[in-house]
Amino acid sequence: MKEKELSHQESFQVIQEMIEIAKNKMTDTGFHFLLWGVLVIAASITQYFMISKGMAKDSDLVWIIMPVIGVPVALIYEYRRRKTEKAHSKSDKMYGYLWLGFGITLFLSIYISVSFSINPIAFILLLVGFATFVSGAIYRFTPLIAGSFVFWLAAALCPHMESQNQLLINALAIFMGYIIPGILLWRKYNKVNHV
Repeated sequence: MKEKELSHQESFQVIQEMIEIAKNKMTDTGFHFLLWGVLVIAASITQYFMISKGMAKDSDLVWIIMPVIGVPVALIYEYRRRKTEKAHSKSDKMYGYLWLGFGITLFLSIYISVSFSINPIAFILLLVGFATFVSGAIYRFTPLIAGSFVFWLAAALCPHMESQNQLLINALAIFMGYIIPGILLWRKYNKVNHV
């Protein structure tokens, strides 16, 4: 069987990927953990206070507003980042697929939970814990792995709490599992990439 010859461009790309993998270059900046962490905390706390003030009927709107803000910001950030970064490893691609799959599964889980009048927070925390755990494993970043255990513990607590209080547990878990590792990722990325 004849092997396919690589073009100069393909050869160069393979060499770049191997160098990046060998250096174990950190390519996750932590931006998305910080962005979504801040948005989810803000939405959780806002909904909690809206329910406390008797505005429970309109309180779900915060979860509709959150992606309206977050998705464009995330897409613009990724577009700009992809233009400036030269090499992307297979790990980066797998990482992207992980979070794409997470997003689809999250959307469907929320839709199904709401359809059956079930509070989705525990299911969201389980999914976030899984995706965060795999992310930490891909980049060998212990704070993300530790954050995943925070999410799983918070999910286990949810069935023992009132729905409104689950919002506070959600905010706390996101702070510990997204914001803290996100800040550490940001610092590590800037240190490794001398930004």
